[in-house]
Amino acid sequence: MSSGVYDQPEAPQADRGRLWLAEDGGRAAQNQADRSGKAECPVAAGFLGLQPDPPGEGSLSGWWRMADRHFCTRSILQRCQAAQAGFIVRQDAKHPRIAHEGPWHDRGRVETGQVLEQDIRLDEGQAPWRRIELRLDRPTESGESVLWLWSNLPATIDARQIADLYRRRWRIEGMFQRLESVLQSEIRSLGHPRATLLGFAVAALACNLLAVLKRSVEQAHREQLPEGWGASPYHLAVQVGSRYEGMLVALPVEHWPAWADDSACTLAQRLLALARHIKPHQVATSKRGPKVKKTREWVDGATARAHVSTARAIEASKSKRP
Repeated sequence: MSSGVYDQPEAPQADRGRLWLAEDGGRAAQNQADRSGKAECPVAAGFLGLQPDPPGEGSLSGWWRMADRHFCTRSILQRCQAAQAGFIVRQDAKHPRIAHEGPWHDRGRVETGQVLEQDIRLDEGQAPWRRIELRLDRPTESGESVLWLWSNLPATIDARQIADLYRRRWRIEGMFQRLESVLQSEIRSLGHPRATLLGFAVAALACNLLAVLKRSVEQAHREQLPEGWGASPYHLAVQVGSRYEGMLVALPVEHWPAWADDSACTLAQRLLALARHIKPHQVATSKRGPKVKKTREWVDGATARAHVSTARAIEASKSKRP
């Protein structure tokens, strides 16, 4: 999620049994460094809650949550409102009944389409929420040309920014793909449910750390490399995994410097300093070239087994002759 959009306190302590994932956690490192490469404070990281039941009131005060249409229920949204937590949720077909709808207002365009906004209320005495309509220039893969978003974020956050933030939320699917392919979060030999959950939790934590390293490398080499260059999480994971054992042999863990007590600004400065020693071409993403359409060297089984009348084939060939 994006950070710095909503005034946020320090990260809350997660309740036992709850799982929280920071989408693209490397943005914390990005926010630590300005265009000159120096660190700046404070850090504000966005989190994505995966549990359907929000934490108790006050635990998310000042934070905001982003979720898909399955979370567009009256109980979840009202509990977020009671906890003074912001939300951006996609409207579901069976959304809560709306008691009042205000007029639509044109809010301009974003990269993917036109943005409109209106005020809505579920109850007459409730503070108004915002419903944002995004009319897409190109339909989605499922054929939808219009998206509706519900939000209680303050008016200081533009509707176009909310629409753009939700569009970036879809990157979470890519993160889960990296969890499985790069960090091996699904280990087949872990058959016990608790062991499986532990392995997934460790992979989720490693994914956040890997995102911070990725953003640090990109930030450190941004001025020397062309725009659009990015570090590959896969190559970073290979670099870390292949060199970790050698580091243990050369220098035991007890001799490593401890950074746990350092401030976020100090840690960001150290990460940027170390990232400058990395050779960018070793961890650069490899862009896939255009797919080459290959001719099929076989036919479908139904076509091969189909009965063809010889007489009809001869008559058809005669009719095609000039």
